[in-house]
Amino acid sequence: MSKQTKRTKEKRQGAPNQTGVKVAQFFKKNIYVILMIICILAIATMITLAVVLNNNNDSNTVLKPIVSGDETNSGDDKPPVNNPDDNKPNEPDDNKPSVTPPEKEDFVMANPLDEFTLGQIYSEEHVFNPTHNYWHPHEGLDFKASPGSNVKCVFDGTVKEVTNDSYSGATVTIEHQDGFATVYKLLSDVTLKAGDKVSKGDVIGKVSDSALEEIADGAHLHLELYKDGVKINPMDYLLSGDK
Repeated sequence: MSKQTKRTKEKRQGAPNQTGVKVAQFFKKNIYVILMIICILAIATMITLAVVLNNNNDSNTVLKPIVSGDETNSGDDKPPVNNPDDNKPNEPDDNKPSVTPPEKEDFVMANPLDEFTLGQIYSEEHVFNPTHNYWHPHEGLDFKASPGSNVKCVFDGTVKEVTNDSYSGATVTIEHQDGFATVYKLLSDVTLKAGDKVSKGDVIGKVSDSALEEIADGAHLHLELYKDGVKINPMDYLLSGDK
């Protein structure tokens, strides 16, 4: 065998081995790309199968009309008959006794003292305060009376709060009906406590002459009236005025 023939034979025998090495090197360098492509193809295949199966299920579903309870019991397609009596308002039963709601009692305050004269009246405008020597609104009504005079509840209610200090004296807050509340200031000898029920005319304390808030005006009761938490003029609800 000649040398040329031998080389040709060796080249032919070595060619497959070199091709295999190149293929292996290609896969080794691009293994991640190849795996990614395989995963994408697998996901796409799964999505395609899911869509096909879903379409098959939808095509096999039979939509049934919604039928109300009344229509299931009827054997035809006639619309329900509207009874004219159904549209009539409920008529009162003559056999039932008539109930008349009780009339609402008006909120009218009794006088808080048996003997008094009116002092400073309610004013949202600034009036002179001789105790503090300045002008200020007077959002209450003063009842001048002798020290120790009995102060009475002006309307039925429940004691909300009782306080006592040197400035305002004993102060009693009473809640009444319909959002009304009364506040009695410049008192002494108060024995009530929060939660006590009081009636119109009950004694709740005495007029004091030692409280400092309006001491320059002399002994008197300072009465405030509230409606739903807002101060209003007590004169608008007082049974009678000056005596």
